[in-house]
Amino acid sequence: MSQEYEEFRKMLSFPVELRHEGRATFLSPILPSTREFAPTSLPAFFNPASKLSRDIAVLFLKAYFEDRKISICEPLAGIGVRSIRLILETGLIDHALVNDISKNAYELIKVNAKINNVEDKLEVSVLDANELLASRGRGKPRFDYVDVDPAGSPAKFMENSFRGCGKNSILGATATDLSALTGSKPLSCLRKYDSYVMKTPFFKEVAVRVLAGFMVRTAARIGLAAEPVFAFLKDYYTRVFVRVSPGIEDAKKLLRQVGWIAYCPRCFTIYTYKIGEESISCCPTCMKPISSSGPLWLGRLCREEIVYKMHRHAYANLELYREAAKLLEEILQEDTSIVGYYPVNSIASILKISPVKPKAIIEELRNRGYKSSTTHFDSTAFKTEASSEVIKEMFLYMLSKK
Repeated sequence: MSQEYEEFRKMLSFPVELRHEGRATFLSPILPSTREFAPTSLPAFFNPASKLSRDIAVLFLKAYFEDRKISICEPLAGIGVRSIRLILETGLIDHALVNDISKNAYELIKVNAKINNVEDKLEVSVLDANELLASRGRGKPRFDYVDVDPAGSPAKFMENSFRGCGKNSILGATATDLSALTGSKPLSCLRKYDSYVMKTPFFKEVAVRVLAGFMVRTAARIGLAAEPVFAFLKDYYTRVFVRVSPGIEDAKKLLRQVGWIAYCPRCFTIYTYKIGEESISCCPTCMKPISSSGPLWLGRLCREEIVYKMHRHAYANLELYREAAKLLEEILQEDTSIVGYYPVNSIASILKISPVKPKAIIEELRNRGYKSSTTHFDSTAFKTEASSEVIKEMFLYMLSKK
């Protein structure tokens, strides 16, 4: 470590190392040599595996806010890398309130702000996240962007996160408790997100839709409309960005896109029904009892124009955003208006036949006039509006051509 950074190191009460990410240079707690470690075990929270999440936050703000100057809040900031990168790489941030309840993290955020020369734009606080967010609006300004990225579920921070959002703002939320969101721990999901989830072959998409639906419903309770505009799942976490605006009527319109997904494991049929529609407890195709997951979001997960802009920004600087560019390209090819997806191995197992290539199935479905696409959730799967009978026919047809 150079003499310059050695002086910064002496300001801290725990050992640190110099790291680089994006355009930021910063000090972090010394990471264990093993890859399997809990970031929460460090003197101050930092997860190097979340680099892609931070890349996406940069690209999203550049795409959504474009040339508008904004204020941001990161109430669970760890060592502050995300906010520092947003200041350095977007050129949009007038003011960033960066908070963590850990005194170690608080001290390290201040040091990292000095290292990156962003002290004039970055305010540091050491408060409970809910206390900080709930104080907004009582003589204190709200924010254009709030980023909630906890270790685990964001559920306990969600309502106050919306209270911190200004008019026509964005709330970005991360959830890492995928065992709850994907159906492995349904009671845990019910407790945290007020949604009961069954295990399905398209469990990754269910996780995103549960989080998105929870955000829509939470905002509606306090008279806000929260429209999902970008969402994805990668590795151990899912992220959802919602556009926040005041208005009970707008909130009600969004609630009409909240509902349930029913899945039949025998004939692999996916059904959806919304609030006010008749529930489905018996599969109309095979007449067997089926269960539903929900409530969750049934509308589009991404606004295409935002993804295009993010993709363009990523490709303009592949040196920094190569992994993000790849993910965005996959999302651009995906039809997020179709609910659910079909892994080819799952269908082949049900039909007791050999699997076929997803791209071949997609091409054949499109040739026959059905909407179909790949999905970033699973490279072995495809999305389609076609019925299970049509899909079965496609599989048999494709196998006969071999």
